[in-house]
Amino acid sequence: MRLTTLTLLLCLIVPALACGARGDVQNAKAPEAPAATPAPAAQIPQSKTCALLSAEELKEVQGEAPTGEQGSEHATGPLSMSQCFFRLPTFAKSINLEVVRAAEGADALKEYWRKRFHPEAVEARERQHELKEEREREREEMLERERAAGQVREGGHGEEEEEGDEGDDSRPQRVPGLGEEAYLTGNERTSTLSVLKGDAVLRLSLSGPEERRAKLKRASALAAKALKRL
Repeated sequence: MRLTTLTLLLCLIVPALACGARGDVQNAKAPEAPAATPAPAAQIPQSKTCALLSAEELKEVQGEAPTGEQGSEHATGPLSMSQCFFRLPTFAKSINLEVVRAAEGADALKEYWRKRFHPEAVEARERQHELKEEREREREEMLERERAAGQVREGGHGEEEEEGDEGDDSRPQRVPGLGEEAYLTGNERTSTLSVLKGDAVLRLSLSGPEERRAKLKRASALAAKALKRL
């Protein structure tokens, strides 16, 4: 009788212990996988030209320190362009600085400079501009005659813009004392100071309501600082 009872108890206890062991194994937490290290954010390439002017220098000349810089590097044919836009709190005081170099030989830079500032190239652009204005006057006179005769012509009379610096309305002004050669160009809104020094051309553009002489003074002061690091 006692043997039978003992055997029955063992039959009940052993399965219970086995079930408990299995439960402990199932309830045990699996080791957590190490957290993935976040990939570093992609760095935006900074233009080397942004290092040519400091915030202190911009504040000294423009009266405000920049709130940001936006640089870019690109190639245009045989030339390489490195640009930096310095954004100031008063947007009209912002500065655009560009350095032009020859990607393939020095002749490309000389040709770039010659086409923009040498007298024969300037005179050729002025002649093209005069011819364009003359064609515009002739078209207007023809349209006036057609309107007077009761004729209405459909379609536009526009033509494609000719190549050149369309934003420069004035004849280049020679600026002494900067680099090997320097010229100021521009219009009522924006003035650009271009300086040739060695194997590079530095171009500094600024805007604002100031007269041309005041813009030249500011541009010359900033260009002189940038040329020291060029």
